[in-house]
Amino acid sequence: MTSLILDLAMTTAGLFVLLVGGWLLVKAAARLSLAFGISPLIVGATVVALGTSSPELSVSVVAALEQSGGLAVGNIVGSNITNVLLVLGIASLIRPMDVHPSLLRWEMPVLAAAVVAVIVAGLTGMVGHLVGAALFVGLIAFVVISLWRHREREILQAPEELTFARVPLSNPGIAREVFFLLAGIGALALGSELTVHGAVGIAERVGLSDVAIGLTVIAIGTSLPEVVTSAVAAYHGEREIAVANIVGSNIFNLLGVLGLTAAISTLPIGSELYTFEIPVLAASTAVLFLFARTNSRIVRWEGVALVGLFVIVLGIVLARGGV
Repeated sequence: MTSLILDLAMTTAGLFVLLVGGWLLVKAAARLSLAFGISPLIVGATVVALGTSSPELSVSVVAALEQSGGLAVGNIVGSNITNVLLVLGIASLIRPMDVHPSLLRWEMPVLAAAVVAVIVAGLTGMVGHLVGAALFVGLIAFVVISLWRHREREILQAPEELTFARVPLSNPGIAREVFFLLAGIGALALGSELTVHGAVGIAERVGLSDVAIGLTVIAIGTSLPEVVTSAVAAYHGEREIAVANIVGSNIFNLLGVLGLTAAISTLPIGSELYTFEIPVLAASTAVLFLFARTNSRIVRWEGVALVGLFVIVLGIVLARGGV
Protein backbone atom coordinates (compact mmCIF):
# COMPACT_ATOMS: atom_id res chain seq x y z
CA MET A 1 0.00 0.00 0.00
CA THR A 2 2.83 2.38 0.88
CA SER A 3 4.50 1.76 -2.48
CA LEU A 4 1.22 2.40 -4.31
CA ILE A 5 0.80 5.71 -2.46
CA LEU A 6 4.34 6.70 -3.40
CA ASP A 7 3.63 5.86 -7.06
CA LEU A 8 0.43 7.92 -6.96
CA ALA A 9 2.29 10.82 -5.36
CA MET A 10 5.06 10.60 -7.96
CA THR A 11 2.52 10.54 -10.82
CA THR A 12 0.58 13.48 -9.38
CA ALA A 13 3.74 15.51 -8.82
CA GLY A 14 4.92 14.67 -12.33
CA LEU A 15 1.65 15.77 -13.91
CA PHE A 16 1.77 19.03 -11.94
CA VAL A 17 5.32 19.75 -13.10
CA LEU A 18 4.24 18.89 -16.67
CA LEU A 19 1.37 21.36 -16.40
CA VAL A 20 3.66 24.13 -15.17
CA GLY A 21 6.22 23.35 -17.85
CA GLY A 22 3.61 23.27 -20.58
CA TRP A 23 2.12 26.57 -19.40
CA LEU A 24 5.54 28.29 -19.39
CA LEU A 25 6.36 26.93 -22.83
CA VAL A 26 3.01 27.91 -24.35
CA LYS A 27 3.04 31.45 -22.98
CA ALA A 28 6.63 32.11 -24.01
CA ALA A 29 6.24 30.58 -27.47
CA ALA A 30 3.02 32.47 -28.17
CA ARG A 31 4.50 35.83 -27.10
CA LEU A 32 7.63 35.30 -29.17
CA SER A 33 5.57 34.30 -32.22
CA LEU A 34 3.25 37.31 -31.95
CA ALA A 35 6.31 39.53 -31.55
CA PHE A 36 7.41 38.34 -35.00
CA GLY A 37 4.00 39.01 -36.52
CA ILE A 38 2.54 35.49 -36.81
CA SER A 39 -1.29 35.53 -36.68
CA PRO A 40 -3.13 34.14 -33.61
CA LEU A 41 -4.79 31.42 -35.75
CA ILE A 42 -1.43 30.13 -36.99
CA VAL A 43 0.02 30.48 -33.47
CA GLY A 44 -2.83 28.32 -32.17
CA ALA A 45 -2.46 25.64 -34.85
CA THR A 46 1.34 25.45 -34.75
CA VAL A 47 3.28 27.15 -31.96
CA VAL A 48 0.75 26.77 -29.14
CA ALA A 49 -0.20 23.30 -30.40
CA LEU A 50 3.46 22.29 -30.26
CA GLY A 51 3.74 23.71 -26.76
CA THR A 52 0.62 21.97 -25.44
CA SER A 53 1.73 18.70 -27.08
CA SER A 54 5.16 18.88 -25.44
CA PRO A 55 4.04 16.92 -22.32
CA GLU A 56 2.85 14.08 -24.58
CA LEU A 57 6.17 14.20 -26.43
CA SER A 58 8.34 14.13 -23.32
CA VAL A 59 6.30 11.38 -21.65
CA SER A 60 6.16 9.22 -24.78
CA VAL A 61 9.87 9.50 -25.55
CA VAL A 62 10.85 8.67 -21.97
CA ALA A 63 8.37 5.77 -21.86
CA ALA A 64 9.67 4.32 -25.13
CA LEU A 65 13.29 4.62 -24.02
CA GLU A 66 12.41 2.81 -20.79
CA GLN A 67 10.80 -0.05 -22.74
CA SER A 68 7.22 1.03 -21.94
CA GLY A 69 6.12 1.45 -25.55
CA GLY A 70 2.53 0.57 -24.67
CA LEU A 71 2.39 3.55 -22.32
CA ALA A 72 3.68 5.82 -25.10
CA VAL A 73 1.10 4.56 -27.62
CA GLY A 74 -1.72 4.74 -25.07
CA ASN A 75 -0.71 8.30 -24.19
CA ILE A 76 -0.77 9.45 -27.83
CA VAL A 77 -4.07 7.76 -28.77
CA GLY A 78 -5.71 8.71 -25.48
CA SER A 79 -4.56 12.33 -25.68
CA ASN A 80 -6.10 12.77 -29.13
CA ILE A 81 -9.40 11.29 -27.98
CA THR A 82 -9.30 13.44 -24.83
CA ASN A 83 -8.55 16.61 -26.81
CA VAL A 84 -11.62 16.20 -29.01
CA LEU A 85 -14.14 14.82 -26.54
CA LEU A 86 -13.13 16.42 -23.24
CA VAL A 87 -11.07 19.52 -24.09
CA LEU A 88 -13.22 20.75 -26.98
CA GLY A 89 -16.34 19.72 -25.07
CA ILE A 90 -15.40 21.84 -22.04
CA ALA A 91 -14.40 24.81 -24.21
CA SER A 92 -17.72 24.62 -26.10
CA LEU A 93 -19.63 24.57 -22.81
CA ILE A 94 -17.90 27.78 -21.76
CA ARG A 95 -18.68 29.50 -25.07
CA PRO A 96 -19.69 28.23 -28.54
CA MET A 97 -16.58 27.66 -30.65
CA ASP A 98 -16.17 29.36 -34.04
CA VAL A 99 -14.33 27.32 -36.67
CA HIS A 100 -12.22 29.39 -39.05
CA PRO A 101 -12.73 28.45 -42.74
CA SER A 102 -8.96 28.01 -43.07
CA LEU A 103 -9.07 25.15 -40.56
CA LEU A 104 -11.65 23.33 -42.67
CA ARG A 105 -9.57 23.80 -45.82
CA TRP A 106 -6.12 22.89 -44.48
CA GLU A 107 -5.52 21.80 -40.85
CA MET A 108 -8.50 19.47 -40.51
CA PRO A 109 -7.81 17.56 -43.77
CA VAL A 110 -4.20 17.19 -42.57
CA LEU A 111 -5.49 15.77 -39.27
CA ALA A 112 -7.67 13.27 -41.14
CA ALA A 113 -4.70 12.22 -43.28
CA ALA A 114 -2.54 11.81 -40.15
CA VAL A 115 -5.17 9.58 -38.48
CA VAL A 116 -5.40 7.38 -41.60
CA ALA A 117 -1.59 7.18 -41.88
CA VAL A 118 -1.18 6.07 -38.26
CA ILE A 119 -4.01 3.52 -38.50
CA VAL A 120 -2.52 1.99 -41.66
CA ALA A 121 1.01 1.99 -40.22
CA GLY A 122 -0.16 0.28 -37.04
CA LEU A 123 -1.71 -2.64 -38.95
CA THR A 124 1.76 -4.20 -39.11
CA GLY A 125 1.80 -4.45 -35.31
CA MET A 126 4.39 -1.74 -34.85
CA VAL A 127 5.56 1.66 -36.01
CA GLY A 128 9.25 1.37 -36.84
CA HIS A 129 12.07 3.86 -37.22
CA LEU A 130 11.55 4.54 -40.93
CA VAL A 131 7.78 5.08 -40.68
CA GLY A 132 8.27 7.22 -37.57
CA ALA A 133 10.80 9.39 -39.40
CA ALA A 134 8.39 9.74 -42.35
CA LEU A 135 5.60 10.88 -40.00
CA PHE A 136 7.91 13.43 -38.40
CA VAL A 137 8.93 14.77 -41.82
CA GLY A 138 5.20 15.12 -42.52
CA LEU A 139 4.92 17.32 -39.42
CA ILE A 140 7.76 19.55 -40.59
CA ALA A 141 6.06 19.87 -43.98
CA PHE A 142 2.78 20.78 -42.25
CA VAL A 143 4.41 23.56 -40.22
CA VAL A 144 6.34 24.97 -43.21
CA ILE A 145 3.25 24.98 -45.44
CA SER A 146 1.12 26.52 -42.66
CA LEU A 147 3.58 29.39 -42.23
CA TRP A 148 3.82 29.83 -46.01
CA ARG A 149 0.03 29.99 -46.30
CA HIS A 150 -0.01 32.60 -43.52
CA ARG A 151 2.57 34.76 -45.29
CA GLU A 152 0.68 34.47 -48.59
CA ARG A 153 -2.58 35.66 -46.95
CA GLU A 154 -0.72 38.50 -45.22
CA ILE A 155 0.79 39.69 -48.51
CA LEU A 156 -2.58 39.60 -50.30
CA GLN A 157 -4.39 41.53 -47.56
CA ALA A 158 -4.23 45.28 -47.09
CA PRO A 159 -2.81 46.34 -43.71
CA GLU A 160 -6.20 47.58 -42.51
CA GLU A 161 -7.76 44.15 -43.26
CA LEU A 162 -5.42 42.24 -40.99
CA THR A 163 -7.17 40.95 -37.86
CA PHE A 164 -4.04 40.94 -35.72
CA ALA A 165 -1.02 43.08 -35.01
CA ARG A 166 2.54 42.51 -33.91
CA VAL A 167 3.13 42.59 -30.17
CA PRO A 168 6.67 44.02 -30.05
CA LEU A 169 9.13 42.92 -27.39
CA SER A 170 12.28 44.71 -26.26
CA ASN A 171 15.56 42.80 -26.17
CA PRO A 172 15.19 42.19 -22.42
CA GLY A 173 11.63 41.03 -23.09
CA ILE A 174 12.80 38.56 -25.71
CA ALA A 175 15.52 37.29 -23.33
CA ARG A 176 12.89 36.82 -20.59
CA GLU A 177 10.61 34.81 -22.87
CA VAL A 178 13.52 32.65 -24.04
CA PHE A 179 14.34 31.96 -20.38
CA PHE A 180 10.72 30.92 -19.70
CA LEU A 181 10.83 28.76 -22.83
CA LEU A 182 13.92 26.91 -21.59
CA ALA A 183 12.47 26.64 -18.07
CA GLY A 184 9.34 25.09 -19.53
CA ILE A 185 11.38 22.53 -21.44
CA GLY A 186 13.29 21.64 -18.27
CA ALA A 187 10.07 21.24 -16.28
CA LEU A 188 8.66 18.98 -19.00
CA ALA A 189 11.73 16.75 -18.84
CA LEU A 190 11.52 16.42 -15.06
CA GLY A 191 7.74 15.99 -15.04
CA SER A 192 7.82 13.27 -17.67
CA GLU A 193 10.38 11.25 -15.71
CA LEU A 194 8.28 11.41 -12.54
CA THR A 195 5.02 10.68 -14.39
CA VAL A 196 6.32 7.66 -16.30
CA HIS A 197 7.95 6.05 -13.27
CA GLY A 198 4.86 6.58 -11.13
CA ALA A 199 2.43 5.41 -13.81
CA VAL A 200 4.36 2.22 -14.58
CA GLY A 201 4.42 1.47 -10.86
CA ILE A 202 0.65 1.98 -10.57
CA ALA A 203 0.02 -0.26 -13.57
CA GLU A 204 2.09 -3.06 -12.07
CA ARG A 205 0.45 -2.82 -8.64
CA VAL A 206 -3.22 -2.57 -9.65
CA GLY A 207 -3.11 -4.95 -12.60
CA LEU A 208 -3.73 -2.40 -15.38
CA SER A 209 -1.64 -2.58 -18.53
CA ASP A 210 0.65 0.33 -19.34
CA VAL A 211 -1.52 0.91 -22.44
CA ALA A 212 -4.60 1.40 -20.24
CA ILE A 213 -2.70 3.74 -17.90
CA GLY A 214 -1.50 5.71 -20.91
CA LEU A 215 -5.02 5.93 -22.32
CA THR A 216 -6.52 7.26 -19.08
CA VAL A 217 -4.39 8.80 -16.33
CA ILE A 218 -1.46 9.90 -18.50
CA ALA A 219 -3.60 10.99 -21.46
CA ILE A 220 -5.80 13.17 -19.27
CA GLY A 221 -2.81 14.52 -17.36
CA THR A 222 -0.79 15.43 -20.45
CA SER A 223 -3.91 17.01 -21.99
CA LEU A 224 -4.19 19.48 -19.12
CA PRO A 225 -2.27 22.19 -21.06
CA GLU A 226 -4.84 21.85 -23.87
CA VAL A 227 -7.67 22.06 -21.32
CA VAL A 228 -6.23 25.21 -19.76
CA THR A 229 -5.28 26.86 -23.07
CA SER A 230 -8.59 26.15 -24.82
CA ALA A 231 -10.74 27.02 -21.80
CA VAL A 232 -8.93 30.33 -21.26
CA ALA A 233 -9.12 31.13 -24.98
CA ALA A 234 -12.86 30.36 -24.97
CA TYR A 235 -13.47 32.48 -21.86
CA HIS A 236 -11.68 35.47 -23.41
CA GLY A 237 -13.53 35.07 -26.71
CA GLU A 238 -10.55 33.74 -28.70
CA ARG A 239 -12.70 30.88 -29.97
CA GLU A 240 -10.88 30.30 -33.24
CA ILE A 241 -7.60 29.88 -31.36
CA ALA A 242 -9.20 27.30 -29.05
CA VAL A 243 -10.30 25.07 -31.94
CA ALA A 244 -7.03 25.63 -33.82
CA ASN A 245 -5.08 24.58 -30.72
CA ILE A 246 -6.99 21.30 -30.43
CA VAL A 247 -6.72 20.44 -34.14
CA GLY A 248 -3.05 21.43 -34.21
CA SER A 249 -2.27 19.48 -31.03
CA ASN A 250 -3.77 16.32 -32.48
CA ILE A 251 -1.69 16.73 -35.65
CA PHE A 252 1.44 17.22 -33.54
CA ASN A 253 0.60 14.17 -31.42
CA LEU A 254 0.22 11.83 -34.40
CA LEU A 255 2.95 13.14 -36.71
CA GLY A 256 5.34 14.66 -34.19
CA VAL A 257 5.02 12.76 -30.92
CA LEU A 258 4.34 9.32 -32.39
CA GLY A 259 6.66 9.94 -35.33
CA LEU A 260 9.66 11.14 -33.31
CA THR A 261 9.13 8.53 -30.58
CA ALA A 262 8.97 5.70 -33.15
CA ALA A 263 12.01 7.10 -34.96
CA ILE A 264 13.92 6.79 -31.67
CA SER A 265 12.45 3.47 -30.47
CA THR A 266 10.08 1.12 -32.34
CA LEU A 267 6.55 1.34 -30.90
CA PRO A 268 4.34 -1.76 -30.57
CA ILE A 269 0.73 -1.36 -31.75
CA GLY A 270 -1.26 -4.21 -30.20
CA SER A 271 -4.01 -5.71 -32.33
CA GLU A 272 -6.39 -5.37 -29.37
CA LEU A 273 -6.28 -1.58 -29.82
CA TYR A 274 -8.10 -2.05 -33.13
CA THR A 275 -11.03 -3.53 -31.22
CA PHE A 276 -11.95 -0.27 -29.49
CA GLU A 277 -9.36 2.47 -28.97
CA ILE A 278 -8.25 2.96 -32.59
CA PRO A 279 -11.87 3.01 -33.88
CA VAL A 280 -12.67 5.61 -31.18
CA LEU A 281 -9.72 7.70 -32.37
CA ALA A 282 -11.10 7.62 -35.92
CA ALA A 283 -14.70 8.21 -34.77
CA SER A 284 -13.79 11.18 -32.54
CA THR A 285 -11.97 12.79 -35.47
CA ALA A 286 -15.01 12.20 -37.69
CA VAL A 287 -17.29 13.76 -35.03
CA LEU A 288 -14.98 16.79 -34.88
CA PHE A 289 -15.33 17.19 -38.66
CA LEU A 290 -19.11 16.81 -38.50
CA PHE A 291 -19.61 19.34 -35.70
CA ALA A 292 -17.10 21.82 -37.20
CA ARG A 293 -18.81 21.81 -40.60
CA THR A 294 -22.24 22.52 -39.07
CA ASN A 295 -22.52 26.30 -39.51
CA SER A 296 -18.73 26.53 -38.87
CA ARG A 297 -19.21 26.48 -35.11
CA ILE A 298 -19.45 24.02 -32.23
CA VAL A 299 -22.33 24.93 -29.91
CA ARG A 300 -23.05 24.05 -26.29
CA TRP A 301 -25.28 21.03 -26.87
CA GLU A 302 -22.50 19.55 -29.00
CA GLY A 303 -20.10 20.24 -26.12
CA VAL A 304 -22.41 18.32 -23.79
CA ALA A 305 -22.46 15.42 -26.27
CA LEU A 306 -18.65 15.42 -26.52
CA VAL A 307 -18.14 15.35 -22.74
CA GLY A 308 -20.79 12.62 -22.39
CA LEU A 309 -19.04 10.51 -25.03
CA PHE A 310 -15.74 10.99 -23.19
CA VAL A 311 -17.22 9.65 -19.94
CA ILE A 312 -18.54 6.58 -21.78
CA VAL A 313 -15.22 5.97 -23.55
CA LEU A 314 -13.28 6.38 -20.29
CA GLY A 315 -15.50 3.82 -18.57
CA ILE A 316 -15.05 1.28 -21.36
CA VAL A 317 -11.28 1.76 -21.46
CA LEU A 318 -11.05 1.19 -17.70
CA ALA A 319 -13.25 -1.89 -18.01
CA ARG A 320 -10.82 -3.13 -20.65
CA GLY A 321 -7.93 -2.22 -18.37
CA GLY A 322 -6.02 -5.42 -18.90
CA VAL A 323 -5.36 -4.75 -22.61
